[in-house]
Amino acid sequence: MKNFSWHQMQENDLPEIDQIMQQTYPHLPEDIDCIRERVRLFPHGCHVLRQNDEETIFGYIISHPWENRSIPPLSSLLGALPFKAEVYYIHDIALLPEAQGVGAARAILEQLSQVARSLHINKFALVALDSAFEFWQARGFRVIHEQILKEKLRAYGANAHYMQRGVD
Repeated sequence: MKNFSWHQMQENDLPEIDQIMQQTYPHLPEDIDCIRERVRLFPHGCHVLRQNDEETIFGYIISHPWENRSIPPLSSLLGALPFKAEVYYIHDIALLPEAQGVGAARAILEQLSQVARSLHINKFALVALDSAFEFWQARGFRVIHEQILKEKLRAYGANAHYMQRGVD
């Protein structure tokens, strides 16, 4: 991951994260207050990607412990994290084109594996959009087909998939 490194997300990063979110997911608008809440609820799962320790953000990830086979509603406040989390949920990851292909996703997944293990969680979960399905599949994620998930997946668009894989 030459010249790039992940740093814990801070409140003052949110305006830039909002811009990246609008650029990378224009069809899935998310209220920045939802991101602010996730940073407050679980700061260990919220990171930004910088190059050479510059201020510019090239990507971000938002993640947290969650319930198995459950999808937090888009653009909704959680209120609290579950008392008994069963999966480590990757809510959102976005990388600007300059930061794609540099190993940033692999690096943050390794880091988040340590966080998940410290919480005694042995599975990652996420919703893969159609455009990212192959990316996540190549990283060991597999689709979980359950009727109960189909309704919530509609909010993410056609061909969105709930996926899981073991924590390394």
